[in-house]
Amino acid sequence: MGADRLLFAVDYPYESTAEAVEFLRTAPFCRADLERIAHLNAAHLLRL
Repeated sequence: MGADRLLFAVDYPYESTAEAVEFLRTAPFCRADLERIAHLNAAHLLRL
């Protein structure tokens, strides 16, 4: 499993969106992987 198989999501209203975003900002991912996880994978999957 790699960064091309991960999607960023938050279980609102049960989890804090701010905490989830802060985790994503501080996670040890390279910039390209972070972009995939944050939005590119979802855009590809949903054909946006």
